[in-house]
Amino acid sequence: MLTSLSRIKSIVFDLDGTLYTCEPLAKEIEQTAKALVAETRGLSLEQGTALLLTSRRRLSETYDEEPTLTHTLRELGIEVAEFHRAMQKRVRPERHLQHDPILYALLDSLRQECDLYIYTNNNLPLARKILALLGVEELFQRLYTIEFSWAPKPDRETLRRILEDIGGPPEEFLFVGDRQVVDLKPADELGIPTLLVSEAGDLLQIHKLLGIVP
Repeated sequence: MLTSLSRIKSIVFDLDGTLYTCEPLAKEIEQTAKALVAETRGLSLEQGTALLLTSRRRLSETYDEEPTLTHTLRELGIEVAEFHRAMQKRVRPERHLQHDPILYALLDSLRQECDLYIYTNNNLPLARKILALLGVEELFQRLYTIEFSWAPKPDRETLRRILEDIGGPPEEFLFVGDRQVVDLKPADELGIPTLLVSEAGDLLQIHKLLGIVP
């Protein structure tokens, strides 16, 4: 349980499900994955969907945790870069997202105290588009997207590289995400403070711990 974040200098946010939630956009990404499985295996969309769900269920039973969509596709022989090329062609966040002045105010007040970063499994063009649509792209020092290492979260080596790139001891970081295993567990294992959120409004918890009035 976090009681004080007085030493925090860098806050690293997950993107999807953390800074925004949008079920239609999530479905669009999922549909892209299903179509890609079908196309690469020469299957119907229905068959591709069934294969993706079966693979995800098998991975979940094997590792006793819900796998990410990217890891499930890799299990089916689809490279990470291939999936992201498909997303750039088919996923259109502009259909679903718009400027969020409340999110901007929350992040802008945090930016007065700490440097803000994004660490996401999304690709850079899509992440930039999402942040721009939300109206918060300018608030982040850097975006660490899939292109940084082509290894999706959770990945300890990628996390290590990000920490080295930003600089500072573990106690000066805060990692914020909506998935404990994927977003927060690797950081937590390194002694980095973490915060689990379920919606953007939960970011107010950070303000309270830092003593900031948003």
